[in-house]
Amino acid sequence: MNDMIETYVRRNQAQWLDLLKTIISIPSPTGREQVKGKWILQYLHSLGADGAYRDGGGNILYPCRLKKGQKAALYTAHMDTVFENLSQIPIHQSENTLSAPSCSDNSASIAGLLFIIKMIFDLKLTPPQGILFAFDVGEEGLGNLKGIRQIMTDWSGRISEVVAVDCTFDTFVATAVGSRRYEVALETPGGHSWMGFGNANAIAAAASIIDKLYSLSLPTHPKTTYNVGTINGGTTVNSIAAKARFTVDLRSEDGAALTALDRSFRALLENQPSQVHISLKSIGERPCSQVDQNPLVRRITAIRKQQGLTTTCIAGSTDANIPLSLGIPAISFGFCRSRREHTLEESLDIDTFIPGMMQMLAFMGL
Repeated sequence: MNDMIETYVRRNQAQWLDLLKTIISIPSPTGREQVKGKWILQYLHSLGADGAYRDGGGNILYPCRLKKGQKAALYTAHMDTVFENLSQIPIHQSENTLSAPSCSDNSASIAGLLFIIKMIFDLKLTPPQGILFAFDVGEEGLGNLKGIRQIMTDWSGRISEVVAVDCTFDTFVATAVGSRRYEVALETPGGHSWMGFGNANAIAAAASIIDKLYSLSLPTHPKTTYNVGTINGGTTVNSIAAKARFTVDLRSEDGAALTALDRSFRALLENQPSQVHISLKSIGERPCSQVDQNPLVRRITAIRKQQGLTTTCIAGSTDANIPLSLGIPAISFGFCRSRREHTLEESLDIDTFIPGMMQMLAFMGL
């Protein structure tokens, strides 16, 4: 059976590559994944996957070989990308490299799962455990893991393990980095830069808070970080800024450390001058892990050990955050070796698809 599957993978690599190029070419910024989702659903139906459907959150799901009362292994790849304004997406291919925005994160993962579903039909395979294949929304940025939250809610009690199929095949995310994201808005009376000199300036107040944030001492272990990602405000060069806004990203591998950082940040917003009014808005929250001794790490380590490979596990923020926070074993890895994700120069090594695909199939038990 393994020889038959490997032969199929090798003979049909070009099919995966064609799928990959098609998926890349359909823009799908976070919150606008509908067109890509429609294409994926139509493709699944064309394979004969009549049970494939779109859920209330916009995810595309296909329950595959599920028996009544059986828990499913969820394999999900997010459809959204970080690229907001690309109506045309250039694709460049050399002998072994394909370059395009979103080629690895996460188009290769979508193409890989669709390839596996087609293979299951073509070879009439029966996975040892029923699989719920999913193509979800809202993984990137302020999507706040909307899609995977919906799936884990709708399928509560029916998911045994989760693989968030994402990015590279030789690094494995097994620890969920939690995050809390805020928008801070500041308002002051403002005024003319000359005649109102001395009035509180919203930009200056924002800068003071940011400076204090970047002076906070953080633990090295567990790794904990902060970042101010955007800032804007004011009207003209000769006006005292009456309004300013900035966004903050707080992260940690550990829930207690994240909560401590959150408290410290909120303390910086207190005791402002009477002219400065501050409002704090949560714009996203991702939970940390609640799984010890992850059995999926042991499984991938054993598979790679048979091939003489070491296994590198890291912490990261992926769709796996949600199941891990619920105590459900989860891990994240993809099909190809890649580089420069989230940039216009994103690329992947085509010849890593076959070993990456065989690794994923072995993980599935096929």
